[in-house]
Amino acid sequence: MSGKRRAVCAFLAIAFAAAALAGVALRVTADRGIKLSRNALVNKPGLIEAHNSPSLARDPQAPDVVVATHRIDRPLFSAALNSSVDGGRTWKTTALPLPRGLDRPYAPDVAFGPDGTLYVTYVNLEGSGNVPANLWLSKSSDGGRTLSSPARIAGRLTFQARLAVDPAGTVTVTWLQGRDVGLFALAGPPSPIVASRSSDGRNFSSPVRVSDADRNLVGAASPVIDSDGELVVLYEDFGGDRRDFENLEGPPWEQPFALVVTRPVGGRGFSRGVELENGVVPTRRFLVFVPEFPSLAAGPGDSLYAAWSDGRSGDEDVFLRRSGDDGATWSSPKRVNDNRKGDRTSQYLPRVDVSPGGRVDVLFLDRRRDKKNVMTDTTLASSHDDGKSFGNTRLSSRSFDSRVGPRPAPQFPVDLGSRVGLVSGDGRSLAAWTDTRLGSEDTGRQDIFSTTYEVPGPPGGLARLPVIGALLTVALALAALAATGGPAGRKR
Repeated sequence: MSGKRRAVCAFLAIAFAAAALAGVALRVTADRGIKLSRNALVNKPGLIEAHNSPSLARDPQAPDVVVATHRIDRPLFSAALNSSVDGGRTWKTTALPLPRGLDRPYAPDVAFGPDGTLYVTYVNLEGSGNVPANLWLSKSSDGGRTLSSPARIAGRLTFQARLAVDPAGTVTVTWLQGRDVGLFALAGPPSPIVASRSSDGRNFSSPVRVSDADRNLVGAASPVIDSDGELVVLYEDFGGDRRDFENLEGPPWEQPFALVVTRPVGGRGFSRGVELENGVVPTRRFLVFVPEFPSLAAGPGDSLYAAWSDGRSGDEDVFLRRSGDDGATWSSPKRVNDNRKGDRTSQYLPRVDVSPGGRVDVLFLDRRRDKKNVMTDTTLASSHDDGKSFGNTRLSSRSFDSRVGPRPAPQFPVDLGSRVGLVSGDGRSLAAWTDTRLGSEDTGRQDIFSTTYEVPGPPGGLARLPVIGALLTVALALAALAATGGPAGRKR
């Protein structure tokens, strides 16, 4: 065989080997897609009801037992608890109990304790102004199918309550303590974020201030338990934004907000807050009683993850920062959504959670598929490298209209809620969100939809397949070259 023909044969051998290896690599990639269940309706179906702002919790003793709470904004203000014993495929409703003579439970949150006890917080509203009259906590020992008589945590003007339960079973509840209220406004002296704790879910300590004394306009606090079993609280500092706090006329506030983390210090209250982000650019007006919550999650070791959305890039994007030292220092912001930057579509209302194995999931509302920035989907972004890179997957099976739902006043957008729900696992995970696919602008109907999903683990050895393929290709090339006597069939 001539040197030229040997060279051609060597080239073809290399090409076939590379193609075969590429085919294997592509097949492995294709098989590694996220597995989704059907989108399930969580709440009871209605005609004009507006259900939004879901929170999710999973029983650590029985992973198929999950609970969702959410608020109802139409036709009357109320709230609901839904429980599932099949991982979120089907749901049943449980009424939130109140003492005789009280009505309108509202703004619930939910968490499981380490022994499987379920804790639910909510307020009851009073008067034509729908003002919070009391803050309550109820418990359940059967996954939310029945609830105890509620214990009173605090009194009037308790807004934005959230709870967390540590490994010892201690319950911590945070809220914004209003001083006085006006029409869509907080009035009087500055309203601080406070916290109260209970070891039995019945008797609560006197509230302790969480937010720094010199931060006057604050809110949207989220308590979480870190990997050491310690409490961490994230909250938002709205700077000088009197426009939203006092319901004044005008566009979204022009100056950026800040995100702050703090921890308890012995029995003396909370530490001075650390600003993990001071460039949160607002994009819309918001109702101060129910703002959108940024999100905080704890991962393995000393890792914490904070997620939020803002308009620093000219449209709304979702961002994430990571801390590897319990919140003392933070990474630079990572853009989570992977659509084209500056495409004038909104990605917002993120919720971050971390699976036991360390996978970072971020769930958010997403309008990238509509150039008019109206039709909305729910997107999951997952990371296997501590939040350095994310793959995005659509979870909603149908797009839904962001114009459907209650609008408190002309200066406010339609309210799709304060949060979405997410429980990340190494196996089956669960997401929930506000959805308007069954409503219209005439009915204003909003529902809570959910889906279970499974994210394949990191590729591990299979991830090295392209590298192995490249090495094998080089080996084939060297063998072919040796057979031909060297490059271009060099003769000995």
